[in-house]
Amino acid sequence: MLESIRILDGQADLLAYHQQRLDRTRRAFWPKCPAIDLARVVAEASPPARGLFKLRVEYGERVRKTELIPYQVLPVTSLRLLPADEIRYGSKFADRTAIRRCLERKGSCDDVLMSQRGYLTDTSYANVALFDGRHWYTPAWPLLRGTRRESLLEKGIIRASIIRDRDLPQFQKIRLINAMLPWEEGPTLDINAVMV
Repeated sequence: MLESIRILDGQADLLAYHQQRLDRTRRAFWPKCPAIDLARVVAEASPPARGLFKLRVEYGERVRKTELIPYQVLPVTSLRLLPADEIRYGSKFADRTAIRRCLERKGSCDDVLMSQRGYLTDTSYANVALFDGRHWYTPAWPLLRGTRRESLLEKGIIRASIIRDRDLPQFQKIRLINAMLPWEEGPTLDINAVMV
C-alpha cells in the first residue's frame, strides 16, 4: 500500500486525512499489526525546510520504504475519456499496473479521465471536480477517495454527485485534485479539452 504526502517547506499537508486512510486500510488488511504513526514517519524522513516534496510511504504490516522526492506539477491540457470497468483501486495500492494499461490508450492526450459503467471516476493520478457555472462537483464513486478530495468535501468547496459520461457537456471546467495539488493549483481545463 502507499501514501503520497505533500511536504512544503518541511510541513506535511493533510496528515490527519492520510493517517485516517492508512489506519482504515491497515484495519482491513492487517488488523493485528501495531499502529503506524505518520507524523513520526514524516519526522524520520527529515524533510528539508525549503521546497516542495512528495513523501512516498510504502507500507503493509509495517513501513516498508520511504522516499522523499522533489515535486513539480506536470501540465495537463487534455484528457481522453476511457472506460475502466476492470480497475479496482479502493485502497491506494503501490501496484498501478491496471491504471498504466489504461494510460497506454490515451493517444495524444496528456492523461485519461476514467469511467466505470458510464459514471465518471478519476484520472490516472487525481480525483476530479467539475464546474457547472455555479458549483464544483466531484464524482460520488471515485476509484480512490483521495485525501484532498475528502478535505474539500468536508470544507464544502466541492459537492459529491453522480456524474455520468453523458453529463460532461453540462459542465464548463474540470479540475484535477490530489494530495500534491492544493485546490488553487490543480490543473484546470475547459470541458472541451476532454476527448470523448
